[in-house]
Amino acid sequence: MDNHQRRSSVRRASAFLDAIERRDTNRRAGTGEILLFWHHDPSRIAAYEAVDTSGTGARLRTDSPLPEGMTGVAVGFRPGDVSIERTVMVVWSRAIRDGEGHVTHHEAGIRYL
Repeated sequence: MDNHQRRSSVRRASAFLDAIERRDTNRRAGTGEILLFWHHDPSRIAAYEAVDTSGTGARLRTDSPLPEGMTGVAVGFRPGDVSIERTVMVVWSRAIRDGEGHVTHHEAGIRYL
């Protein structure tokens, strides 16, 4: 069954991702939050600060490390309430340390599949 609202949402997400294609321009820094759920816990939507984004993925700021290879679905982006609905995979994760060597937060790279 064809759903006009779903097609419109997919077009907006596609336009959003095309607008941030990193091969055409640099990654966009500090752009908002990515909302997603992980396949191991599909009932919980998590919001992560997007440090930068591109058409192929994003770098997220997290409170704890995300395991490499973990998969989920990016469902939206805010501000703007853009629907993404793309499968993602964590491709790297690292601790970010201050000048004294203490971990201040973590970052993770996700790739849209």
